[in-house]
Amino acid sequence: MNLFTTLLVAVVALPTLAFAGEPVNEICPFTGNPVNPKVTAQVGDDSVAFCCGGCRGGFEKWDEERKVAYVAEQKATKQAAEESLAVTTPYLLDACPITGKKLGSMGESPVEVIDGREVRFCCAGCIPKFKVDKEAKFKEIDAKMIAQQLPYYPIDTCVVSGDKLDAKGASVDFIYGNRLFRTCCNDCKNEFLANPAEFVPELDEAIIKSQKKSYPITYCVIGRGELGGMGGPDNMIVGNRLVQLCCAGCRPKVLKDPLKVFAEIDKAKK
Repeated sequence: MNLFTTLLVAVVALPTLAFAGEPVNEICPFTGNPVNPKVTAQVGDDSVAFCCGGCRGGFEKWDEERKVAYVAEQKATKQAAEESLAVTTPYLLDACPITGKKLGSMGESPVEVIDGREVRFCCAGCIPKFKVDKEAKFKEIDAKMIAQQLPYYPIDTCVVSGDKLDAKGASVDFIYGNRLFRTCCNDCKNEFLANPAEFVPELDEAIIKSQKKSYPITYCVIGRGELGGMGGPDNMIVGNRLVQLCCAGCRPKVLKDPLKVFAEIDKAKK
């Protein structure tokens, strides 16, 4: 197998992250400027976009190996971005999905990203056990996360269509990236899953509007300073709950131990 064939196989083997006809890139490989999606060149079944016809002409002068390698690189970058989006909500349950033991009861809890989702375990030995039967285990996790997050869900309309959740019967409640989303039907669920980033911001705004009115503390749960001390507050959404911080720099510590943060907020409400 020559190098070109090897690279071609690599491109085909990568997950298809763009819709048919959608360019694999958003930035022109020559100028670094945003692309014009109407100015494209084909590499096999994939489309590469450019900011102008001149750059497209330059790309067409590349040999096939270089073109295929560029497409593979862009697909890998999109895959990493998609995985990053999916894992923005941490594991929000307090027990190991295998043993049921409290996290931290056996020392520091191992964290594993599985199918783009963060999962935490009581010990490293539970990780392979989860992977052997991950579909069933994710169903168990999802049921618990739906029950956990449902009381904080801020709207009674479909996150995609805007229709009432019961407009077509029972709502479709599902977990994406450890976070609850609700649609009026499976068609809307599929539309959401095709492009989650299109629908998440509107839900975030609804959560902020709903929960900031009764947010019980005026200081940052991480930095301990006043929420407005650095021009804030910075509004962070974790599992459909609002966490107000003094700045975005405190977000990683929330993701490290979200249940501790929730406990402090809940205690202040009492």
